[in-house]
Amino acid sequence: MPGYDARTLDTLRLELKFLELGLYHAPTPGRPLFVFEDSPACPRRGAPACPNCALMQFVPFACRCELVPCHHIRLNDGGETVDSLYRTGTQEELEEALRNWLAATIRKLEQKQIQAGNIACFEMSPRNTVA
Repeated sequence: MPGYDARTLDTLRLELKFLELGLYHAPTPGRPLFVFEDSPACPRRGAPACPNCALMQFVPFACRCELVPCHHIRLNDGGETVDSLYRTGTQEELEEALRNWLAATIRKLEQKQIQAGNIACFEMSPRNTVA
């Protein structure tokens, strides 16, 4: 996952928390809340583009110019996206696919973080220096 940083992991964790709290289907005046787009993790806040979005690295290159690029992140091996599930699935199916993707992606990034920490510790260990 190129471009990964601590902000990406924080964004994914915040998004998962928002989902787990049921805030995407909480009663709101006006329209329902949209996945990613209406999350507190979204840097867009009414802007016409997605400035410095931590999720952009997960968006296929061909979809990065879409109106809401993060809706085109592939959530599973079946190729479902937020966009496709809004059109063909239920809210429950969307939330389940999103929850699974977020949890799996967070685990992968945490594992990479642990591995990077272990490598740094191994390389800096006095026992591993050549005399």
